[in-house]
Amino acid sequence: MNEKNSYWYQLKDDFIDFLREKGYSKSSFTHYRGQIDFLIRYANALGYTEYSPEIGQAFLESEARLREWNPKALSFKATVIRRLDEYINGRNYTFARLRIFYQCPEGFESVLEAFLQTLRDEGYKEITIRQYHTQLVKMLRCFSENGITSWEAVNADCVQQAFGKSANRAIFATYARKFFAYLVEQGITAANYSGILPTVRYPQRVPSVYTYEEVEKLLSCVDRNTPMGKRDYAVLLLAVRLGMRASDIRLICFPNIDFKNRKISYVQFKTGVPQTLSLLPEVEEAVRDYVENGRPETDEPYIFLTYRKTQLSRSAVSLIADKYFKQAGIDLGDRHHGSHSLRMTFASELVAEDVPFEAVSRLLGHEDNVSISHYVALATESLRSCALPVPGATGKFADYLKEE
Repeated sequence: MNEKNSYWYQLKDDFIDFLREKGYSKSSFTHYRGQIDFLIRYANALGYTEYSPEIGQAFLESEARLREWNPKALSFKATVIRRLDEYINGRNYTFARLRIFYQCPEGFESVLEAFLQTLRDEGYKEITIRQYHTQLVKMLRCFSENGITSWEAVNADCVQQAFGKSANRAIFATYARKFFAYLVEQGITAANYSGILPTVRYPQRVPSVYTYEEVEKLLSCVDRNTPMGKRDYAVLLLAVRLGMRASDIRLICFPNIDFKNRKISYVQFKTGVPQTLSLLPEVEEAVRDYVENGRPETDEPYIFLTYRKTQLSRSAVSLIADKYFKQAGIDLGDRHHGSHSLRMTFASELVAEDVPFEAVSRLLGHEDNVSISHYVALATESLRSCALPVPGATGKFADYLKEE
């Protein structure tokens, strides 16, 4: 094996070790190895001596052009490259996934970019702008596939067809309405064709919550003698004892925690609203144990790190919760089992203990009480006290019962 190939195959072996440490199954290794072999052949053909995310993206573009892959196959290839990029640079590349497959048709691109800029000017978060981009590109690609290649040709039929193909019609309608309002305002289309779209409402799912016994069983199965166990235990406590979101847990830095005054203060990633919570003794002990006895030595500002001394990915906190839910052998039923279910459990316990809605909303970092109203459905015992006695039968209904 020459030196060039030696580098690539060593990279493959190290990458598989990375996946193994992340808990991937043996069957996954076979599929990942196969895709990395495709990448190696591509790199060797073009004379690349080392890997970079740019090479990974070029490989995806080449595969999309040269082969008639179905969307699922292309999606998996993109996942492999995204995971490889994460391994190489210690960064999460969630937002880079599938960008080659969601490129905007050329005739619509400049207007779409101008619209996205208006969202930035209005203060929309980049994560929301990316969601708009993804959904609207899907719609515009559907237009193109149906022979609509310019704004002048856009009509109600093509909007209706794109809506019919959408996997999430509620989101499609929401984004399309704002987009077409902009198009009409700018004089780009003759009419707001999104007006033909029906209002799509999905029933609100009852939150997934767990009992006190189930939560204790979950926490007790964490091995707190290992560095990762210490980290995971602290992460779980922040979710279930303080109700913190996964995005806020992963972004917590040392300046955010005041051990002296037992406070944790941060700006919420989702809402941009400042939040301050009491650092409960149990939580403080777990965080201190990780920082002092488990956290690797590094200049990284984030408290919770991967084994490679890098910031946790966006999905890492939920994956930690999922891991221990399964290890604990809890009967999950149809309940979710990520970190958000621990936040829901925290909220529902407070509601069940008659904590005022305003206080619960404040602890969760919400700006209004409507956001937590669905937790009332879980306060079964509290609702029993609101039950009214059934009135006695009267009139014709009473006569009917007597005849029975």
